[in-house]
Amino acid sequence: MTAVLLLAGACSEDGTAPAPPAAGPAVATTSIVEARPTLADEGIPDWVGDVVNLHDLADGTCFNRYSWVQNERHVEIDTRVPCEGPHQHEVYLRTDHPARAGAPWPGDSEMEAYARAECYGAFAAFVGQIYELSELELGYLTPSRTDFEHEEARFRGIHCYLMVEDGGEMVGSARDSRR
Repeated sequence: MTAVLLLAGACSEDGTAPAPPAAGPAVATTSIVEARPTLADEGIPDWVGDVVNLHDLADGTCFNRYSWVQNERHVEIDTRVPCEGPHQHEVYLRTDHPARAGAPWPGDSEMEAYARAECYGAFAAFVGQIYELSELELGYLTPSRTDFEHEEARFRGIHCYLMVEDGGEMVGSARDSRR
């Protein structure tokens, strides 16, 4: 194995030694560049139904959720659709968190635990099958801290909804379906 060693002279153009560095603290400069991954634009899906705010939905309402990327932004909409036709989700319970008016935000963990317990408790009565034996999954929508603490709104609403495990579609209501 042949090793090649290149030595570079530390001389200036005129052959004299270079000037020593100026006195003072040495400053190391590091340039860190944060790169955000580029999201590929996706086509806007052809959605079915009327665009709706999920907080406005009542028990027995069915909806679809659509999402896509446009101009490097994740876009998501929900649409109300008839339960008789194909749909992704069905609201089966709308309830309120029991916090008194003026109560402070209980925290994300408490809000989610309360929603999960309420949704689980109402599942079997709606579907006609206990959750553990059902092919359906449950989901829930909870209020944000801002909505919960808003002086006039004081929104405490929790929406429990059903969906098919694999993300497929349902046709007809899941009420008493024993699915």
